[in-house]
Amino acid sequence: MARRLKPPPAVVLGQSGEAAGMATMVAELVRANLADSPGRCRIARRARGSVVLLADDRSLGVTVTFGDEQVVVDASPAADAPVLAGPWLTMATVCAGARSPLAAVARRELHVVARRPFRALLAAGYVLKVPRSIGAGADRR
Repeated sequence: MARRLKPPPAVVLGQSGEAAGMATMVAELVRANLADSPGRCRIARRARGSVVLLADDRSLGVTVTFGDEQVVVDASPAADAPVLAGPWLTMATVCAGARSPLAAVARRELHVVARRPFRALLAAGYVLKVPRSIGAGADRR
């Protein structure tokens, strides 16, 4: 008997994210990645907590919050969440899906300010990872 797959968690913009370009980019990337991968859906469903994606040279950031069968992307950075930070250009390529956040951290293009809970940061790194369906020009290393 085939297992029925659950639909992907809902991805919604928080109240302060509706007019923010970075929040919209991140929400669209998360939606596409969750639709593309049952594994990412499982991680997003199980993850709890928030992570901030911060373009620290421009003080622009978004908070991605996992929980209750949904992922909320908000334009206001949460003060108590772990932070994935780096220059705007690098963060923009990550938020647009053109660069893997895990690869950017490994190459020291982005840095992590670890606050508790750290699990949400790991979940975000996996859920935002560049999908294999992206062409050869994508940064998947």
